Amino acid sequence: MTIAIPNHELFGPLIPSIDAACQARGIGVRRCSLDECGELLLANMVEAALVSPLGYGAGVGRVDYRIVSGPCLSVQNYTHVYGADFSPGSSELSTFHADEPSSYLSTMMRLTMSEKFDVELRPVDASQPADCRIGQPPASSAQALDLGEEWFDLAEAPLPIALWVIRVDAELPDFDALVREAAGQDAERPVSEIVPMHADHAPREGAILYRWSESVEEGLVAVLNALYFHQLLREIPAVKLYGRD
Repeated sequence: MTIAIPNHELFGPLIPSIDAACQARGIGVRRCSLDECGELLLANMVEAALVSPLGYGAGVGRVDYRIVSGPCLSVQNYTHVYGADFSPGSSELSTFHADEPSSYLSTMMRLTMSEKFDVELRPVDASQPADCRIGQPPASSAQALDLGEEWFDLAEAPLPIALWVIRVDAELPDFDALVREAAGQDAERPVSEIVPMHADHAPREGAILYRWSESVEEGLVAVLNALYFHQLLREIPAVKLYGRD
C-alpha cells in the first residue's frame, strides 16, 4: 500500500507527521509534484494521494474517488502563493511564461484571467518575449495579480489547491484518521501584504486554509465547473466525500 504527497514546502502544514503515521500502518510514501500525485492516483500506482481539483476531476467516468473532508489546502483572497506579473511595455495580454505552464496553479491563473479580463493566454518558450509571467512570487516581491485574490473576486469562495483523495477500492481502512494524524494543528494562516510605508494602497489580506469547510466545498464546485467549461474535464464530477457518499 502506497500514498503520494507533493514535495513542495507549501503543503508542509498538511503532512508534518506523515512518515510516522504511515510507518505505523505499513504504508509507503511517494513524493513528487502535485500534478504527478494526481497522475499516480489515476494510474492506480498509489491508493490515495494529495491531489489538485484537476487531479480529482481527471478520474470522472474512469475511477471512483472519495475526498477526505479534513486536512486540505486552499487560498482565500490575497495569499502571495501564486500570481501573475505583467511585462514592462507590454500593450496586450496574449502570451505568458511559466516554469510549469500546464500545472494546476498555472491553469487556474490562466482561466481566472480569461474569465475576468476576457484574455486567452498561450505559453511561449523562455527564449521568447511574453506579456506576463505566471508563477510563485519571490518572497520580497508583490505580484500585480494574486491568484487567490482574483479567484475570490470571481467566485466568492476559496480556491482549493490540494485535497486528500482515495480510490474506493483502496485497502486503507480509517484513512481519514491517518490524514488527521499526519496533519499539523493550524486551521488557517492569515496573510497580509507587505507594502512600503508611503504606498498608495492598503495592504491586501487573506488566509491560507488548512481545513475542509462548506466554503471550500463551494470553491471546489466552482473550480470543477470552470475546468469543465474550458474543456479540461470531460464532464463535471460530483463532490463525493469519504464516509458520506
